[in-house]
Amino acid sequence: MNITPQILSIPPYISTTWKNISSLHAIPEGETFKLIIMLANRMRVVIPALSKASIDAIFAAHALYGSETVPTSEENKTLPSAPLSFSTSGTGIELLSAASQHNPAQANAPELPKEILDKIAGIAKVLGLDDAAHLPKAEPHCNCPYCQIARAFHNEESSVPEKEEEIVLEEDLKFRNWDIKQSAEQLYLVTNPLDENEHYSVFLGEPLGCTCGLKNCEHIRAVLNT
Repeated sequence: MNITPQILSIPPYISTTWKNISSLHAIPEGETFKLIIMLANRMRVVIPALSKASIDAIFAAHALYGSETVPTSEENKTLPSAPLSFSTSGTGIELLSAASQHNPAQANAPELPKEILDKIAGIAKVLGLDDAAHLPKAEPHCNCPYCQIARAFHNEESSVPEKEEEIVLEEDLKFRNWDIKQSAEQLYLVTNPLDENEHYSVFLGEPLGCTCGLKNCEHIRAVLNT
C-alpha cells in the first residue's frame, strides 16, 4: 500500500494518481471500513477491510492533494509539491521524514489548514508514534510547511508572531458617493470615487452654485453635509 499526495496505490484494487479520482466514501463494517472510490471516468472501485489508520491516511493525502492543486493565493504556491508521504507499514516515521526539509526561505509561509495538521497528528498516534522525542523538531520562529507539521506531531503552538489585525475605522465602512476636496476659499472639488473623470466644482458663496448647472444638486448637498 502506497499513499501519497500524488498517488493512491492499494494492490490489487487500484493504483492511480489523485487527479483520476473524483471522490471518496468510507463505510464502517464492524472494526474495518469499506472504501468506495469514484473515478473521473465514472467507474467505481470498492476496497474492503481497511483499517481506520489506512482510511485516515487516504483522506488526509486526498486533502493535501486538493490544497496543492487549488491555491487560494500566490503565497499558497510556495507549498512543496509533496509535503507528506503516508505509509501504513513500518514504524511510520516516514510520515514526517518524507516531508520536505526545513526551508528558511518559507519561514513566513501561510498556515496549513488546521484540519490537515490535526489529521496528520492523529495518524501518527494511530500508527504508534507516541514517543515525540524521536521525531524531528520544528525550528524556532519558522513557519515553513516542514516546521508546521513537526509542531503538529509535538502538539506545539506556533512560535511565529501573528500578523497584527488592521484596524478599520467606522468611517471607512461608510459608502461614499463623492470625494470632496477644498480647492479654494468656499470652493470645493467633488469627484466620483468610482470614476475620476466625473468631477464638479461647488461654490458655497454668493451665488451658491455647481458646475453641473443645477441649483439644488446632490453635489452641493454632499459638500454641505461635510
